[in-house]
Amino acid sequence: MILAPTPCGTTDAEALVRRFYEPLSTGDTDLVDTVLGTDWEADPALHAGPGHDGWKATVAYLRSVLGDLTFTIEDVVVAGDRVAVRSVTRGTHKGELLGVPATGRQIEIWASDYHQVEGGRIVRSWHLEDYYGVLQQLNAETGA
Repeated sequence: MILAPTPCGTTDAEALVRRFYEPLSTGDTDLVDTVLGTDWEADPALHAGPGHDGWKATVAYLRSVLGDLTFTIEDVVVAGDRVAVRSVTRGTHKGELLGVPATGRQIEIWASDYHQVEGGRIVRSWHLEDYYGVLQQLNAETGA
């Protein structure tokens, strides 16, 4: 079942999920507590820690290692209580990322996320990133 669109052409769930990503562009993590459910879980677990504080720390980390960070949502698909997002994060590699010291190179991180929405909040998120592609852009040793 696809959620009914709102007058602006997006569903409430899509609008909520789009707000989840805003801190990547702005650095303002105040809205995190309004979009995530109390017991929000990320799978796989965030390296920065669980829950709201883990997402806030992840945002701060990404903004610190990627200068001039931009985040673009390429596609959104809503089906029932699930929202799928295909995105790309771009920036200048200016801090250690995936064990690679700053290179000054422009990189792109392609990702797919799947969010579960209940009661007007995101309660669970599944995240996949193209780490191999990032390492190739950094010209790092990949073992391949």
